[in-house]
Order: sequence, then structure tokens, then C-alpha cells
Amino acid sequence: MRIEAADYFAAAKERLSEANLLFEKERYALALYIAGVAVESLLRAYIFRLEPKLEAAHNLELLLETSNLRSLVTAVESQQLFAAIADLYGRWRNDLRYTSNTRLRRRLKKQKLDRGIRGDFLKENCRIAIEKASTILKVGVSKWKP
Repeated sequence: MRIEAADYFAAAKERLSEANLLFEKERYALALYIAGVAVESLLRAYIFRLEPKLEAAHNLELLLETSNLRSLVTAVESQQLFAAIADLYGRWRNDLRYTSNTRLRRRLKKQKLDRGIRGDFLKENCRIAIEKASTILKVGVSKWKP
């Protein structure tokens, strides 16, 4: 069965909800991964409306450009989208699905994303990722025309 734009759109909303549930259960690596998948699903929904063929793999920045979503929003929303994508993509990679919390902590430290954070920097980075995903989905959902 072929996946349609509406399927990606529905999945995006479900994945964001699941990311929040995983965060509450302190499953941070998986929550961060699922937050990125939510955004990827949303952008794929927009892309598949234009052409049901995708070459951008899992690069959120390239998916945003390919999706044409930025052309549907105001200049301020476009800047918010780009900033949120860049921030999320700094934390998210498609290979997080194979990553433990311990390995993700090492990666975040290597990227210096532990600096200036009091308390659990893994939890905080996950919270930020989900917040950015929520921002992106809020804009994308508001512009979606079934």
C-alpha cells in the first residue's frame, strides 16, 4: 500500500504525542528520535503533496527546503521554522533509533550541548528538541489544507 501525504501528516501528529509520552517516562534518546521523526513526517507530507517522490533522505534542513512549507508562511514564521529546524537538527540524527541514553549523553557532550545546563543535560536537550518539534508542527499543521 502506497503512503500518501495525509498518512505522513497523521503520523507527524501521532509521533509528537508519542515523543512527549516517552519524555515523561524518561526515555530520552527515543523521545528525541521520535520528535525528529515527527518533523520529518510533517515535511514529507508537504513534499508528497508536490511530488510523491523523495530524494532528501533524513536531512531535516533539506526536507524543509524541498517541502515548500516556507513559501506558505510569513517571513517571521519562516525564520522561526528555519531556526527550529536548525536547532532540532543539531540534536537529532536518524541513527538515534539505535542509541542508548548513555551513548546520546556522550554525543551531546562531544557537541558541547551539555554546557550551561544545570541538572540533567540529556533531559534538557530532549525537552528542547520536543519544544522545537512542537513549534515546527504548530506552523505546519496551521498551514495544512486537506
